[in-house]
Amino acid sequence: MTQAATQTDDALIPATLPHLSYSQASRYLTCPEQYRLYYLEGLRPKQDPANLVFGKLIHQSLACLFQSTGDPVAHFQAAWDGMKQRKLRYAVRETWEKLNEKGTILLQRFVTEEYSKIGTVHASERPFTLTISSLELPFVGVVDLVADVEGKRTVIDFKTSSSTYEEHEVALSDQLTAYQLADPTAEQCALLVLVKTKEPRIDWYLSHRTGEQLREYLEKLGLVAQQIHDRVFYKRPGPHCSYCDFLPVCLGDQKQVEVTLTRVG
Repeated sequence: MTQAATQTDDALIPATLPHLSYSQASRYLTCPEQYRLYYLEGLRPKQDPANLVFGKLIHQSLACLFQSTGDPVAHFQAAWDGMKQRKLRYAVRETWEKLNEKGTILLQRFVTEEYSKIGTVHASERPFTLTISSLELPFVGVVDLVADVEGKRTVIDFKTSSSTYEEHEVALSDQLTAYQLADPTAEQCALLVLVKTKEPRIDWYLSHRTGEQLREYLEKLGLVAQQIHDRVFYKRPGPHCSYCDFLPVCLGDQKQVEVTLTRVG
């Protein structure tokens, strides 16, 4: 399974407004207990993962480009420089210097090799709120980019990843389905993945959602929303446990909980 870093919809939506988002549904589907600890208990890691911060800054830098507010490379370098003294949690064999180099290369490559593939830009970092009859709460989110690609109106999600995506991950991506729900005039959807391997590269994945796929996702959202409303929370062990911030909680390791986690709100 590909692990990717991206800013979540919830990071851009006022927490005071009751809502359901792709990020919430995805976290619940990964593990209901993880959802409870994050959203209801307000637990957060004391040190943010460097990959998550890196991905957020890449998003912001691309937004600068599409909103005509500045040079994305310069924006990234300045923002990442501000992270140099911050205590971040780096993956094995990753350092501030390596991510700085990869981010710079990826954004330079995007500007010189990929930017010309994007035609008319219709929206960048566009928030949406959908009122859906089957959901008690509004479904909200933020679309990274709506633009013409190969002459077709396309909703685009930016990802940073340490590995290549599998075709089925794109075809079954709930996030792309949610984005296409948000812009029914879009003819297709796409993942644009900035891959931070030893030789950084950028991969495009074009996809499409049928009416049946959209209906299936809405049904899934309805089930998730009902289970959250009914407070159905349980541990769902799996490979995701190995990189879950809340593993010490589930293992009953109170000492490690106190070292690694804090409570917000």
